[in-house]
Amino acid sequence: MNMKKIFKNILLSALTIAAVASCADDRNNFLPEDSFGFNNKAGENVLTLPLYGGSYDIDVIKSGKGLNEGVVNITTSNHDLLNFNKQYGVEYIPLPSDQDLYSFSTESLTFGLDEVTKPVTVSWDIAKVAAFMEQEPANQYCIPVALRSDNLEVNEGREVFILNLVTSTITAEQTLLSRTYEWESEPASETMDITVRIDKAIPGIDLTVDFEVDDSLIAAYNEANGTNYEAAPEGLVTVGADPVLKAGEGYVLLPVTINTEAIAEDMEIEVDGKMETRHLVKRNWDGYVVPLKISGMSVDGVKVTNDLTYIVVKGLEPIPPQLFNRVWGIYATSSTNPWQATFGLSDCRNFTMDDQYIYVPQSAGGDPVFKAISITDPTQVKNVNVEGVAGGTHTLSCARMIPNTDPAVNNGKDILSACCLSIGDGSHLHFYVWLNGIDNAPTLSMVEDSGRRLGDKYIVVGSWNNGEVYCKDYNTGNIVRYAMLDGRFGEWPGADGLAYARGRCDYNASVADAAGCIGSAYIYPGAAGAVAGTVPGFLVSSTASAHYVANVSGNVYASSADLGLPLTHGYSFFKDDKTNLNYIAYVALTASQDQGSVKVISDFNGTADGFMSVLQKNEVIFEAPVQDGMDATVLSPCPATHSTGDCVVREINGETYMAVMIQNVGISVFKMNAGFIAE
Repeated sequence: MNMKKIFKNILLSALTIAAVASCADDRNNFLPEDSFGFNNKAGENVLTLPLYGGSYDIDVIKSGKGLNEGVVNITTSNHDLLNFNKQYGVEYIPLPSDQDLYSFSTESLTFGLDEVTKPVTVSWDIAKVAAFMEQEPANQYCIPVALRSDNLEVNEGREVFILNLVTSTITAEQTLLSRTYEWESEPASETMDITVRIDKAIPGIDLTVDFEVDDSLIAAYNEANGTNYEAAPEGLVTVGADPVLKAGEGYVLLPVTINTEAIAEDMEIEVDGKMETRHLVKRNWDGYVVPLKISGMSVDGVKVTNDLTYIVVKGLEPIPPQLFNRVWGIYATSSTNPWQATFGLSDCRNFTMDDQYIYVPQSAGGDPVFKAISITDPTQVKNVNVEGVAGGTHTLSCARMIPNTDPAVNNGKDILSACCLSIGDGSHLHFYVWLNGIDNAPTLSMVEDSGRRLGDKYIVVGSWNNGEVYCKDYNTGNIVRYAMLDGRFGEWPGADGLAYARGRCDYNASVADAAGCIGSAYIYPGAAGAVAGTVPGFLVSSTASAHYVANVSGNVYASSADLGLPLTHGYSFFKDDKTNLNYIAYVALTASQDQGSVKVISDFNGTADGFMSVLQKNEVIFEAPVQDGMDATVLSPCPATHSTGDCVVREINGETYMAVMIQNVGISVFKMNAGFIAE
């Protein structure tokens, strides 16, 4: 064999052996030496845990090259806890280690070469720990578990694990559930819910909450509230089975069903001048109350804040004739079941209405949801086509009808419109219009928001062919005006395809709380300058205030009157042709946001010039609660969270309908008794 070739082969073999040896050495060179630690990152040493499980497994790991066996000792260390408190600015207090409050499953763990993880179980006496913690309930008590080893290093920052044991508190969120029913009405059944909530969910354990009716509390309730309620007859109020709060869950609902069949009877009443026998709710009862209290729980040591819910069923004389009758109403039934949940919606703050439907957009980000609810039958619901709807902080926020008489557009019918919520982050304000019915996709007009938050609410003045939309800027309070001309929103479109505001109305210099609140401008119908001009004055109402503002010069406006009407929305103008009387309707919330009403006031002037004085007098002709079908004293179990609501009045085939809603609280439709004159 050629010697040169032999030499090359020998050299190649030597290099190969060297390379293999080099790879093996590199693996050991780059891995750290074997060490112990808890399975956490430095600074993430605390686990807050309800104490009711009685034990918890903590993983101890051996990491590194795996070339050494080792023994790690499990102990408690107030010293390590003190250092942790100082380093992270916390004040965990160790449970005493000498009072048999807790123990470890082992004092040491032995790891072989290839073993990398082993658990240690920390167990504690639930009753003893709960009793000890109750002595100083404000303290954050814990079990500090520490690692020590004589033959291997313990990783700094992973040498201590802190079990922060806490107690959980149960509460029945509703202190009062109340419904009111007319005497001599048809028997009805309704189910509401008591929300039973736990502040710190308990993993691994189902918790049964026991309830009982305690009629001995009725006398004290009557004395405290000035009532004379009786214990409920059998069948009037039925409480569901004791609720079971599943492991890890934060709340559970306890259904409560009211069925007035239990107080119905056959009676003779006059119908169209004739006496007839009808099965109706009996007369002359004031009300019944059911005191329902938490009597116990399947897990010891769980605290209770509110343990008592009063369920009240009231009776009232039939409502005499009035300007409006309620056609239907849907109300929140628990803190987790607002009215909009009935329709598969979450947050709803605005709506509108045409001749068939109430249109309710879901005010939220993500995929758009837009429902059409039948005016006459709320069980009839359909989806509005939202193909192409996207963008904005809330994909949909507010909906309004655009008056239309152009037969070439939407068959001459009024046009549904909606907008997103833009917070001025460059995403712009999107307006959508359904030009070919709600079953077809809308068209989009994108307008420049110029750094403003717009879209919480808007109004439409004029018509589809020549109109404007007014938007309140949340950030400043000023009103921004966009033109609406033959299907295009805004004026002066630029090369970017955007449209821009026609102008604005600056009034915030005279209204201290104009900014930072949801609201809207309201223009009196037919007011001069409302379209492509300077409107002399208008109402601006919000969650904070309501002012009538008048033009000073140019785009500058100033408050002419503080109307004292905060938390009012949806001002709607209409007329009763039979009496020739003008009215204005709006929705009003209480400061607590768990009550509200629709109000109809006399528009005794009937002119734009007289608008301010009408608002100042605020002569209420009709008022009805939104959270209940009859009773204004009822508290909604699910208050509004953004102090918002809406009201729309529309004439449909010669009859006037009014829809009203408050976010979370309730939604109702009313029908006007044409020709009615209030005494």
